[in-house]
Amino acid sequence: MATFVPLGKAKSFDSRGFASSKKFVPLAASGRANTFTGDEDSMTFLRRRLTRFNASFEGEDAAARPRARARSAERSREVVAVVDAFSTGACVAAEAAARGYGILHVLSLEPSDELAAMVPAHLRGALPWAGEFSVDTAAPLEAGAARLASQLRAFCAGRELALVGVVAGAETGVKLADCLGDAVVAGAWAPGVRSNGAAGVEARRNKWDMGEKVRGAGVRAVRQLRSTGWDADLERWLRDDWRVDPADAAAPVDLIVKPTESAGSDGVTGCKTVGEVRAAVGALVGAINGLGQKNEEVLIQEFLRGDEYIVDAVSRDGVHKVVGMWLYDRKPTNGAGFVCHGQRFMAADEPVVGLLVAYAETVLDALEFRHGPSHMEVKLVPGSETPCLVEVGARCHGAEGFWISVADECAGTNQARAALDAYVDAGAFAALAPLPPAPLLASGTIKFLLVHEDGTLDKIDDAVVRRIKALASYRGYEIFVEAGKKVEATRNCFSWGGVVKLNHADPQQVLDDYAFLDAICLPGGGLWTISA
Repeated sequence: MATFVPLGKAKSFDSRGFASSKKFVPLAASGRANTFTGDEDSMTFLRRRLTRFNASFEGEDAAARPRARARSAERSREVVAVVDAFSTGACVAAEAAARGYGILHVLSLEPSDELAAMVPAHLRGALPWAGEFSVDTAAPLEAGAARLASQLRAFCAGRELALVGVVAGAETGVKLADCLGDAVVAGAWAPGVRSNGAAGVEARRNKWDMGEKVRGAGVRAVRQLRSTGWDADLERWLRDDWRVDPADAAAPVDLIVKPTESAGSDGVTGCKTVGEVRAAVGALVGAINGLGQKNEEVLIQEFLRGDEYIVDAVSRDGVHKVVGMWLYDRKPTNGAGFVCHGQRFMAADEPVVGLLVAYAETVLDALEFRHGPSHMEVKLVPGSETPCLVEVGARCHGAEGFWISVADECAGTNQARAALDAYVDAGAFAALAPLPPAPLLASGTIKFLLVHEDGTLDKIDDAVVRRIKALASYRGYEIFVEAGKKVEATRNCFSWGGVVKLNHADPQQVLDDYAFLDAICLPGGGLWTISA
């Protein structure tokens, strides 16, 4: 997904975030499944790309934290299983804890410092797991999920706990969450648990399957081909669908090459010639992607021109409610075609909203989203009456939940909170508005701080940082880079230099502050001093 997901920012690992504050039977003694031993290439990639230096974090306001609710005697015995509680998944877990639920942390990967760094800084060490479990990755997914469901059942029965929800925390946990939810539902021992179902999970995770299932339902989808390398099928597709000679490296095309399973615009490569397509396919197949996984195949897709939007929704029993919409500010930067500079929260009365929401609901139905959150990216192609899906994830908007307080100030709620309502609170879900308010309670934007040079970061100017914090719309910031370390020019979400939250009653004030932040990141702008 072109989802912006800065997966990690912390320099060090606080193991308290992966330990229960309560006493419970050690997992080995309670029948914990064998865990994944780790792929060395994947772990090397994660260590190199995802563990960022948390040089500065300020502005963690009350709106970003879960709202505590009264803890009933009944709820004190209820637990929610969160699969891969990283990124915004940790925020969902914190929301559950604030409501009085116990949290069972289920891992689809072996615990590591790199995964721990994906937990938002203010939650690292603050999540009291009632229990931790991991799936046997050597087993087929559904078999591993069934075994894991049996372990959860035994764990809950031995402690007189009631499992009330199974939630995918991060993109890596989507498949396991649906398969585990299915296994729990099939066992009929946790009647409140809802699942989208294992049968359709590939189309909610794999971008090729996703596009083809949407197209098969009669909904506009991107033209695409799946490939494991430059082969006869790819050449035939170029010849038949795009009317170009695959042997002519200079033949013009307008295509995108990207991994079938990754995130954050990782590996997304715009290609203007056949030769560029061939080079992109060769570079991506076999490489380790932004989720630390090996690219076994890639997608070659038509390039969709036009503005790109986020539609964040939650669903319960097939009823969809949109809790947030954002407009991306993407533009060619530093030689990359799709760099995200920021994203603006949208009001329900903006002209394109009705069209986008209607399309998003048809996509959710086609992909059998019946329960829980969805994070969808959609393009509105100029001259077209129908939007087109970029991709959708069966989990909350990522970015470690940095956007949550911005959404709260704009709309009075956020997707992490609403997602838990969709799973465990029918009354709260029924009371949830179908769209964000119009007008918004405030204007809000996330502004990414770009780096425009490769080299060594000599200095982050403290005086300029003070000017950032003095902006009228300023709500908080994080810096991802460290003085004295190598930096790369921003070409995707893994190479941003930082991020700033902006909220204000006056939309023009937000625009003015956004422009200031753009300017200070340019060479000579003052924020960064970088030597070649």
